[in-house]
Amino acid sequence: MRKLFFTILSGLFLTLMLVALIFVWRSPDLGRLADVSQVLRGDGQEIINLRLTNSGHWREPAKLERIDPQLIKMLIAYEDKRFWQHYGVDPLAVMRAAISLAKSGKIKSGASTLTMQTVKLMHPELRKRSFKNKLSQMAEAIRLEAHWSKEEILEAYFTLAPYGGNIEGIEAATEAWFQKSPSQLTFTEAALLVALPQSPERRRPDLFPDAAFEAKSKVLEVIKDRIGLDPKKLEELKKEPLPVRLSKTKSISPHLADRLQTKAQTSFKTTINPSWQRELLSILRTSAKSFEKPINLAAIVVERRSGLVKAYVGSSSYMDVERKGAINYLRTLRSPGSTLKPLIYANALERQIIDEGHIFNDSQFQRGAYIPANFDKKYNGKVTLKEALNRSLNISAIETLEMIGAEQFENKLRTFISEDIGQTKNAGLSLAVGGFYLSPEKLSEIYLEMADPGFNSQLKFTYDDDPTQSSHLINSNTSEQILRLMSQRNHKGKVEVFKTGTSHNRQDAWVANIFENHLVIVWLGTPDNENTQILTGRSAALPISNNIKLALGLIQPKIKQDYKIEAKNSFPLKKCSKLIQYPENGEWIRGTNLAVSVSGNSEAEWYINSTKLSDIHNQIILKNEGINKITAVLGECRETNEIFFQNAVLN
Repeated sequence: MRKLFFTILSGLFLTLMLVALIFVWRSPDLGRLADVSQVLRGDGQEIINLRLTNSGHWREPAKLERIDPQLIKMLIAYEDKRFWQHYGVDPLAVMRAAISLAKSGKIKSGASTLTMQTVKLMHPELRKRSFKNKLSQMAEAIRLEAHWSKEEILEAYFTLAPYGGNIEGIEAATEAWFQKSPSQLTFTEAALLVALPQSPERRRPDLFPDAAFEAKSKVLEVIKDRIGLDPKKLEELKKEPLPVRLSKTKSISPHLADRLQTKAQTSFKTTINPSWQRELLSILRTSAKSFEKPINLAAIVVERRSGLVKAYVGSSSYMDVERKGAINYLRTLRSPGSTLKPLIYANALERQIIDEGHIFNDSQFQRGAYIPANFDKKYNGKVTLKEALNRSLNISAIETLEMIGAEQFENKLRTFISEDIGQTKNAGLSLAVGGFYLSPEKLSEIYLEMADPGFNSQLKFTYDDDPTQSSHLINSNTSEQILRLMSQRNHKGKVEVFKTGTSHNRQDAWVANIFENHLVIVWLGTPDNENTQILTGRSAALPISNNIKLALGLIQPKIKQDYKIEAKNSFPLKKCSKLIQYPENGEWIRGTNLAVSVSGNSEAEWYINSTKLSDIHNQIILKNEGINKITAVLGECRETNEIFFQNAVLN
């Protein structure tokens, strides 16, 4: 009888192997393995945002290099000691299970390998005990071994193994139960993690601590000889209490999670400082109570010179429906008000069109039908550049923009931003007072470049980000000049460097605050650009920025205040007027199709790399990337600007 039984068993096993070989060429179906949580961690290991899987589980992809080798060793010793030798199905275990079946008439789980357990985790429909399902598990296990390495199978197991409640996978388990990564575990912690997947609900250490304690002790007893555990050490470990405290993560970066959603990966080590993120979120939530709905707020804190984003809050409350809080206002195009005025003046300073002692005549200004006015509808007569900048006078900024050329300045901005910002029409002179729409993110990058030319000015949200090089806006000498001009003393006599902005009809309020090592951008406005009666940069945005400074301990920048400025009201005389307005000499341009916008004297003869052009038509097509020379000649006047062009697909 026994001989007949083993003959039938051998036949079934051979049939199984044959079936497996028939479909083993097909790649395994990932099943539940394809559905993992999106997890954002701060600049340490703390989770700052967690989004569960479609099935409601906290599950992260596991990597063996992040798992304590002792846990792997203990798991294999307890569950499948011949794991490294078999090919998905352990013949010795199958024989043992067959004998048990013959004696009891019931299917036992003794033949299940770690690979087969992984198959069941991937495909829950195969968990029900039946002869058919057992054969399917074996066949799928053989297929899995044919396509994956042993290490990949272990990673799949450690991604899907259940550890109680909605906690799945080793990353979630160690974070939830021990508040640590799986890289360094005690023997007791590892033993519990081996035992939990067998009965994750009945052994939950928070609900059934006695059962959990007994289960971990059993694991240690079973594997003691297999891993060479000293008897004395074993007794100590069996008495050791479970260091368990269930931790529930709080999501404090939902807008950043949305922003990173488009990336293929799901687990991110971000640059965010968790404590700063909580402080910023708290400040915005508290500040929002002072403004009627639907007014909302957003703010970003960025590290200077590196572009690392340290705090990022896209609205005062993600769940606030009336304020449309799910919108990420840090990425929304809005009128920046007067926040671009420092860059306009900086551009004029760099080109020596004005100097720090320049005197403006703040009076009525008209160009065609365009008749701008200052914010208070008043004129101030003679004002210095510093006064015009600190008082945010519109007429002086518009006059300066006209001097440097509104079109070429806007072209320079567009080149720096290096993406389609949703604007097809030129802003013209209105750029000086908010006519060129920007998102707070892009304004951050402009101020990073303005404060620290030559350093990284693109925002970095993860340490893996590799920002592309952008064209420069000003040089370091001009940066020192404009920061000095922007500086002003507060009521305590402390030097501050900031620029406020208020858009037309008080739709938006801004402040860009430059500190010694950080930049803070604060924005307020309504979701649908409604007019308000109360929003201004100085009254609404600046106080919030000051609260952020105090909460985060930000240090004011060191600005030389003893620099003497000689007042002047005339421009330097030049023998030849400027022929090329844009691009400027030394410009780094990133674009597509080798097309470069140009502007300048229309009466001049134009050349590109010594080849004469018939007509520039506001744009020229280069023949190659890299260094190119653009020349304009008018009479005895000649001007050549050397540029560097990088052809790239814009994001």
